[in-house]
Amino acid sequence: MSEVILENVTKNYGKVQGISDISVEIKPGLTGILGPNGAGKSTMMKIILGLSRPSIGRVSVMGNNPFTSWEQRCKIGFVPEYDCFYEHMSGLDYVSYFLQMHNNSLEKSNEMAKKSLSELGLEEAMDRKIRTYSRGMRQKTKIARASVFNPDIYVLDEPFQGADPTTRHLLMMKMKEWASEGKTIMISSHILHDIENLTDQIILINNGRMLASGNRHEIRNLMNNIPRQVHVTPIDNKNLRKLAKRMMDESWVRATRIDNDELIIETDSSETFYLELPRIVKKEKIKIKNINSKDDSLDSLYTKLVGGAQWK
Repeated sequence: MSEVILENVTKNYGKVQGISDISVEIKPGLTGILGPNGAGKSTMMKIILGLSRPSIGRVSVMGNNPFTSWEQRCKIGFVPEYDCFYEHMSGLDYVSYFLQMHNNSLEKSNEMAKKSLSELGLEEAMDRKIRTYSRGMRQKTKIARASVFNPDIYVLDEPFQGADPTTRHLLMMKMKEWASEGKTIMISSHILHDIENLTDQIILINNGRMLASGNRHEIRNLMNNIPRQVHVTPIDNKNLRKLAKRMMDESWVRATRIDNDELIIETDSSETFYLELPRIVKKEKIKIKNINSKDDSLDSLYTKLVGGAQWK
């Protein structure tokens, strides 16, 4: 089972703390690790890879300690945030070189490298020197190197960095394909939209601490007491003021505001809101055209967790 488990993991760099007391279990499938730059994402990944030993806590990758289990490293594909190329090599030679380091023959290494690079759209460019590659081509080459072994676990640090929309889409399709095969894929990013397009399983990190993990809707339920805004649009905008006044009679409504043709209601009990609103509008004979809440987006969750006053 390609599980990754961290138990009370802390990493100190002298007097500076990289991550603090992180406990999480990452199962097969796609998991997004979200946080601003400097949040601790890369430190967490280095510990999972066995490139850094935790100061406190225990790490288990596929049932082994990644820092001491060298044999399992060929089962982990890693895409670092920063470039790590031999610029004088071609893309084909570069990927093939790493396969040869794992005791594959030159012929077999070249064959596997060609297949991996071609699948990522580098068939025509694989014989060119890497120093001539665009940013997107470099990202594809890094991913080809990481995936050519057919690893059980993928650790991808900012894999979409510098990628154009076509490259981004191609990489996302590959990641979804790996997940469908039962692989464990961890993707760190500070771009919420990328993660939201890939997976609903997220880990939110800020200042070295894990703020939340799991399905974003589950996280929203845990945050139910945090105020959220719901946008309600009556069919007849003449009912806006009537509905605003009526909603302020409810204890679970904190504020109302009219913006153009919609009423923005702030509530600290979204569950009660969605149960009671139909009853209220029926009694007041107000027909509703649309109800939506931007707060259910990953962007909203992230803003509240990382930037909200409740975490300061």
